[in-house]
Amino acid sequence: MQKTESKKTDSETMSFCVDIVTEDSFYENLTLGVVKILENSSCVRNVRVERRNGCEPGAITNWEQRHCCTLPEDIRNFYASIDGFLLQWNFDIAGEEFSIGRMEIGGLSSLKRYVGKDRQTGPSIQESIGIQTTGNVAELQDTMFSGDSRDCKFFEIGQCFPGPENGRIYLAYRSKQEQDSPSIWLYRGSGWYHLADNFTIYFRMMLAHLGLPLWQCCVAGLPLPTWIEQAYFLVGPHLLPSTIEPTETVSASLWNNGPINVLDPAIFKAKDSKQRNARKK
Repeated sequence: MQKTESKKTDSETMSFCVDIVTEDSFYENLTLGVVKILENSSCVRNVRVERRNGCEPGAITNWEQRHCCTLPEDIRNFYASIDGFLLQWNFDIAGEEFSIGRMEIGGLSSLKRYVGKDRQTGPSIQESIGIQTTGNVAELQDTMFSGDSRDCKFFEIGQCFPGPENGRIYLAYRSKQEQDSPSIWLYRGSGWYHLADNFTIYFRMMLAHLGLPLWQCCVAGLPLPTWIEQAYFLVGPHLLPSTIEPTETVSASLWNNGPINVLDPAIFKAKDSKQRNARKK
C-alpha cells in the first residue's frame, strides 16, 4: 500500500490520497483479464487461481548465490510478488466436467537445475500419448547451442500438462554469455525447442493459449494427439499451428461426402406454362 500526502496553502484544502492494490486486482492484472474471459465462456467451468504470497528478498538472493546466476528483473519481480502461479479450469461436455486448462509456473524452491538427460522407463513419450512421429518432426527441432551443452545451465520452471512425461520447461543460461537474458526452452523426447526469449513473453504466451494441454508443443509446431486437437477446436481453434489439419467431423463429412441435392430446372418450366395458360384465360 502506497500513501501520498500533499500539503497546500491555507486557501487550499489539504488532500490525502491512499492507493490500495487489492489481491483481486493484482491477479486480474497479472492474468491480463483471462480469468473473466474464461468465466464468460459457456463451456468453461470452475476457474480457480491458487493465491500465494511472495518470496522474501533473502530467498531470491540465496538462490542466485547458490547457483551463481542472476535472475532477470522480470523473474525477480515475479517471485517477489508471488511464489509460483497456478490457474486451472474445467471443460463442460454434456454436463460432465473435465480438467483441461492448466497454467503453472513453479515456485522458487522448485527452480532446480537440470543436470543430465532424463532416464525413461517403459514406452517412449511419443508412444505413451499416441503421437505418430514423422520425418517432419526432426526438421522442426531446433539446435539449442553450438558446442558443448555442459557450458549451459538449465533450471526447470514448469512442466507440460497433462504430465511431465510430455515435456518440461527450462530457463536456459549460456555460461559464456551470462550478460544475455536467459531464454525459455521446451525439453521433450531428447530434443530442445525454443519457446520464448524471456520469461515475460513466455508467461503471456501461456495466458494467450489459455493453458490448454501441450500448448508448448503447439507453439513449437509439434503434432498433437487427436483428443487434444479436439479440445483446441472447441476452445481455441485459432491457436492450432498451420501444420495441423482440422480433423474430419460429422458435419464436415456430411457436407463433403453426403448425397447431392440436384435441383431439376423443369419444375420452373412447368410453373411458367401454368402461368401463361392462366393469362390466356
